[in-house]
Amino acid sequence: MKRWLGVALGWTLVMGCQRGGPAPSTAGGPLAPSLPRAGKEVRIAIITNAVAPFWDPMVVGMERAAQKLGCQASWQGPPNGKLAEQQRILENFVSQKVDAIAISPLEAETMGPVLREIQEKEGIIVITIDSDAPNSGRQAYIGTNNYKAGQVAGREAIRLLPQGGEVVAFVGHLSAQNARERLKGFEDAVAGHGIKVVEVKQDQTDKSKARRNVEDTLQAMPEVDLLLGLWSYNGPAIAQAVKDAGARQRIKILCFDAEPATLEYLKTGDIDATVVQKPYYFGYLAVELLYNMVVCGVEETLMLLPPDRIVDTGVEVVTSANVQEYLKKLEALGIKSS
Repeated sequence: MKRWLGVALGWTLVMGCQRGGPAPSTAGGPLAPSLPRAGKEVRIAIITNAVAPFWDPMVVGMERAAQKLGCQASWQGPPNGKLAEQQRILENFVSQKVDAIAISPLEAETMGPVLREIQEKEGIIVITIDSDAPNSGRQAYIGTNNYKAGQVAGREAIRLLPQGGEVVAFVGHLSAQNARERLKGFEDAVAGHGIKVVEVKQDQTDKSKARRNVEDTLQAMPEVDLLLGLWSYNGPAIAQAVKDAGARQRIKILCFDAEPATLEYLKTGDIDATVVQKPYYFGYLAVELLYNMVVCGVEETLMLLPPDRIVDTGVEVVTSANVQEYLKKLEALGIKSS
C-alpha cells in the first residue's frame, strides 16, 4: 500500500502533461504541488453506496484535493442504499455532463454494463472506489483489497476464538463485490481453525433491520461465538444489541471500519476489534487520479499505476489497546472517523 500511495501522492511531481500547461510546483513537499490546469474547470462526481458516517472522511479528502487542484468535485449517495437510487444518481451526473465519475457500485454485475456504456457512449471517465466492478471497463480501482481485508479479519477471529467457534456475519448487500470478497477472505483465513460462518444476514443498509438481525440471531442462536460486521454500521448495531441482551461476556465482536460509534464501543471494550479502511484516501486519490486522466490523458496516467490498475489503500486493526493511538492519527488528518 505504501508504495502505491506514495506514487499516487507523487503524481503531481511526476506528470507535466506536456499540454502546454505550467510545470508542477514543487514547493511545500509532496502534498503541495498542483497539477497543470486543464484550461477549463474539470468536474468530478463521486457516488457512494450509501449515506453513512463511513463516507465523511472521503468527503474531506475529496474537497481537499479539489481545492488543491482548482477543480469541481461533488458527491452523492443513495439515501436508502437502494440500487435504483444509485442508478438515478448516476444518470443525473451523466446528464450534467461531468468529466469523470468515481463510484462504489452496490451491485457489480448490474452496474458493470451500465458503467461500460457511459464510458463508451458519453466519453465520461469512470473509476471505482471502495467496491470494485471488474466487468465495468473502469479505468482503475482505488480502495481496499477486500479479500486481503477479510483475511486480516479472519486472523483476528483466530486470535479471539483460539478453540474455534461459530460465526454469524452481517452486511447490507452480499451482492456487493466488497462484501463477497471480505467474506471469502475471512472464510479462507479461518479454514482449518475450527471456525465456521454458519449464516450471513443482509439488511439492505436499513439500520433498523441491521439491529433486528442481530437481535434475531441472539434469540435463535444463543450459543453463537462471534458476530462479524462486514459494513461500517454493522459494528455499532451488533455492539448495542449484544450489550442490551447482556451477552457481551460470552460473545466476541469483530467488525469493519471506524464510525464514531464504533470508536466509542472500542473505548468501552464493547467491540473486540475492527478492521479499518482509509476512506479519506478514497476521496483524495480519486480526485487526483481523475483530474490527471482528464487533463493529461487516461493512458498517460495509467502508466503510473500497477498493471492491474489497482491502488490498494490498505487496512489496519484497531482494538481497545490501540484505539487512543489511532484517534491521534485521525486528528492529524482532521477527521473523526474512518
